[in-house]
Amino acid sequence: MSIFLKRVNAIIPNSYRKTIVFFFLLSILLLILDIFSVFLLIPLIVSLIDTTQATQFIPIDFLKDNTYALLTIVFVFFILKNYLSIKINNYQSKVAYQLGSEYSVLLSKHYLLGNYLSFKKQKTSSIVKEVIFIANEFVNNVALGIITLFSELSLLIIVISIGLYFYFKISLLIIIVLTIITISIRLYNKKVIEDINKTRSKDYDDNISNLTNLLNGYISIKSPELLNHFLETFSKSNRKLNTNYAVLNAKKLNTSRQTEIIIVTLICLIFLYLNVVSSKEINAVVFLSVFGTLLFKAIPSLNRLNIALTNINAHKYTLDILEQKLSIISKKKTTTTTIAFDKTIVLKNISFSYENDNKLLTSINLTLNKGDFITIEGDSGKGKTTLLNIISKLIDADSGQILLDNIEITDDNKHNYFSLITYLTQRPFIFEGTILQNLILDDVSHNQNEIKYILNKLEILDVIESLPNGINHFIGVQGSNLSGGQLQRLCIARALLYKPEILILDEATNNLDRDIELKTLAFIKEYTSENNTTIILVSHHLNEKQNIQTTRFNLNTHHEV
Repeated sequence: MSIFLKRVNAIIPNSYRKTIVFFFLLSILLLILDIFSVFLLIPLIVSLIDTTQATQFIPIDFLKDNTYALLTIVFVFFILKNYLSIKINNYQSKVAYQLGSEYSVLLSKHYLLGNYLSFKKQKTSSIVKEVIFIANEFVNNVALGIITLFSELSLLIIVISIGLYFYFKISLLIIIVLTIITISIRLYNKKVIEDINKTRSKDYDDNISNLTNLLNGYISIKSPELLNHFLETFSKSNRKLNTNYAVLNAKKLNTSRQTEIIIVTLICLIFLYLNVVSSKEINAVVFLSVFGTLLFKAIPSLNRLNIALTNINAHKYTLDILEQKLSIISKKKTTTTTIAFDKTIVLKNISFSYENDNKLLTSINLTLNKGDFITIEGDSGKGKTTLLNIISKLIDADSGQILLDNIEITDDNKHNYFSLITYLTQRPFIFEGTILQNLILDDVSHNQNEIKYILNKLEILDVIESLPNGINHFIGVQGSNLSGGQLQRLCIARALLYKPEILILDEATNNLDRDIELKTLAFIKEYTSENNTTIILVSHHLNEKQNIQTTRFNLNTHHEV
């Protein structure tokens, strides 16, 4: 268990460590209040049944002769205690979910700032599962489970100690019997939970993946055969995942039944003990009062402890995933030094191959001057997009260097280098929101006249203004009401508004007809000249763009044209 706790502690974000300490202190405060409530309840219950026996449990003389004062104190204490407990629970829940959000952000960074080739190989369903579900399930079941384990176990130990102090023999007997029952229940549940843990992560992936396929094929799978195939595939994975959930939920619900077994066992033990020993050694009223109070606290605590253990064991796989992903993030060393682009980007002896394939790029040497408009040409499969990915540092070359004003771009400073670049591909990136939101993101200081000017020059202003809500028209990820070419120009407009130092266009105008494409590229060159933006273009019909480009690089010959 200590190793498990160390593993959990290792992945707590530094920004949350002080908060977690305060979190635990609040749990200890609740524990102290619970313990104090036991000491208040015992004399109250004894005095209600037999006032003559209550005095031995009341340390204050005034209260020994005033039951109503004791009753008032207990009542007020429990009101205040539970009010404070509610406030603390609200705060702890808020912190827990904030921690879950932090893990989601860290997992997102793992993919967005990690290796691009690894990212492309990853299933989208797996990423969604880890970023959303894994982060929250870890916090809700493992992290909170550990805190519950700590507080309830501490309370049980203290309750047991009180029982041992007053009635050693029966308390020891109860402890032995409860231990046997608890271990038996844990062993009974263990194998089922372990089996579920082995497949849970994959079951999540499969289910999300099958649902994604179903939704992405909205138009293509309307025929009964295809529709039935994809629905049945999703149904199978969903049933399998939900079957596991049903088992886990049943385990949680059954803890109350297991607790009932424990209660009945305790009652039987107490009955036997009273009939065998009470007349000889103990006062039955006092005995029942003390044990009734202790069990009043111990039974719910035991139930919560059982649920916490079930949650932790059923979600251990989330720790494995977080541990692996977050350790990779922690190893990434970045510098906060600002990178400026004033003169040149130089590619020196760049070579690259995909895994065991033959060299796709060999000894590429290329100089990109500030403000140049460079086009990259070459036959299909020659590595044009790969070269753009290397220039933008999305992937690392097998050998060679990228120098920005004689500063080598490495893993340490590449994230600062990213801030200079806007990269547009042939597939427009549109997110769910209005057209304006897609253009400005969260920039509240945008210039409306500049936006209209750019949209007009790109010949999509009239189209946008004809929509029901104009520039505030909502578009989904599919870009409803806009064609592929219009969506590409919308993305170009967004890129121009952010005035990048380096603009990479990987067939980002391929959905435009030739005349509009040439006009668009000419406007891009004109608009970015004030900012002296370097533009790198891969496109068709490069011969027709000779009046726009300043440099052409041919991957077939490895020479500038």
